[in-house]
Amino acid sequence: MSLLVESIKILNGRCYNLALHEARMNRSRFAVFGMEDRCNLKQFIQIPEAYMHGLVKCRVVYDSQIQEITYSHYQIRTIRSVKIINTENHKYEHKWVNRPQLDILFGQRQDADEIIIVNNGLVTDGYYYNLVFERDGRFFTPKTPLLHGIQRASLLHKVKIEPRDILGSDIGMYDKIHYINALTPLGKIAVDILNVIR
Repeated sequence: MSLLVESIKILNGRCYNLALHEARMNRSRFAVFGMEDRCNLKQFIQIPEAYMHGLVKCRVVYDSQIQEITYSHYQIRTIRSVKIINTENHKYEHKWVNRPQLDILFGQRQDADEIIIVNNGLVTDGYYYNLVFERDGRFFTPKTPLLHGIQRASLLHKVKIEPRDILGSDIGMYDKIHYINALTPLGKIAVDILNVIR
């Protein structure tokens, strides 16, 4: 069985959304390993001096217990074009270190930088990202993503995005697609709908 992972944003020495990461980690530990004890991430994260400035990814690898914590400076990707990838009955409920099924989907992108996964006709996620669709200044996220991401959860809690079912056939109705993850906030990666490849 593969290990699980949490990727936590650290900016200038401050951890972001730690409670949400911890909650997801403990849900996965219970669902996969039957662990009922709560893991307190704050007790384990000790940011080295070399990573106290700038944008940093704290990578927590775990199974029933934490196995490894590493730190690395992080740079937000540039995404110019995306390809729609259709699939059926795809599941990805926990954030695994190894993701062979997602790797296969990502490998179908051809010359595009990223993908939009359409699962059973409904838009779900990108490869490393949740999706937010912009239209007329409003922001919508697929109601049933493959993985319930941390940035997405935070934006939903703040009522900055609205959940809705988005059909693959409806993608062209929107103006832009935003790619978000724990280290990539809304607005940092925005792809014009004209750059979506079918």
